[in-house]
Amino acid sequence: MLRTAEHPGRRARLLTGALAIAALLAALMALWQTQFRPLARQDYCWGTWSEESGPFRGEAGGARHRVSQESAPGPGRPHGRCTLSWRGNDPGNDHDGNGNGNGNKHWVEHRLEVSYGTGPEAPDERRAWLTGLFAGGDSPLPDALPGFVTASSGTLVLPKSCDVRGRPSVVTLTGSFPDASPARTGRLLLDVANRAAKMTGCARQARPLASPRAPGACAIPGIAGPGMGRPAGTGSSEPDFETCALAATDAFRWAARFAMTARPRIVALFDGLTGDSPPAPGWRAHGRIEATGALIRADCAGRPTVFTMRTGPGRTGTRADDPRHAFPAFVDAVAGRIGCAPLRSA
Repeated sequence: MLRTAEHPGRRARLLTGALAIAALLAALMALWQTQFRPLARQDYCWGTWSEESGPFRGEAGGARHRVSQESAPGPGRPHGRCTLSWRGNDPGNDHDGNGNGNGNKHWVEHRLEVSYGTGPEAPDERRAWLTGLFAGGDSPLPDALPGFVTASSGTLVLPKSCDVRGRPSVVTLTGSFPDASPARTGRLLLDVANRAAKMTGCARQARPLASPRAPGACAIPGIAGPGMGRPAGTGSSEPDFETCALAATDAFRWAARFAMTARPRIVALFDGLTGDSPPAPGWRAHGRIEATGALIRADCAGRPTVFTMRTGPGRTGTRADDPRHAFPAFVDAVAGRIGCAPLRSA
């Protein structure tokens, strides 16, 4: 009788031990899954892209060693950042050096950075920030969207409903990824801008983006000079947006960058930076022209229009990239092209 009474307690202890072992095995399995394979598909840049979309699309053999650092925007938080880095297979190269695919795969590093915010408020810092947005021979986004792209960078100004303390909100994208082109960069830029606007609730989703035109050769009458190759530079020309990046012998060391825009949301980025005085006597504009750059704002055929110039590391020291000589020539040429009355007296 005594031994029979012990059986329920023994069975309970055995059952408890079995459950503990099962729980331990489940925990070990979960740890193994976490360490060696993903439990679920991962999203990146505030949920904009999945593992096989966006910048990862087209990776032959897949992307590896993905690292993401994010600070997401949201209601009451109109700013954010996202940095992605990963390794992708370069199908055109392998370790045997002959490109026939018989060697080991060659992995290349890729990186993508996204920023959402209004930029600095202090005038000098804001001018420097705006200079950095214009990468050079940018292509304007199609359908009059307020932005511009190159193969490796892009900028989009969000609608006025997304302004913060009177300053426009801007989404920027820079990086290196497979099959980079202005068209692909533009699509990635619109993807992440739509996501940012949705998360903050400040604007509706923008329509799908057509392919922007690739930049072409640009030459501005009166500013070709010694050391400047032919064609004079690379840029884009639209009725409300024009850029031209001039280089000397080294295309990677630009000498001067010129830009004109009459797209209202881009013009709004320059609010408060041109002052109330003309850059020189005889000018029908406000702003300044200095030894290293120029910025003016004028009424051009009834539209507020901004003209800018910045010198760079490839500067030749000639009149071709001296703002005091080259910038007036640029303004004259562009104003005449877009039907603007002369902005300065002869």
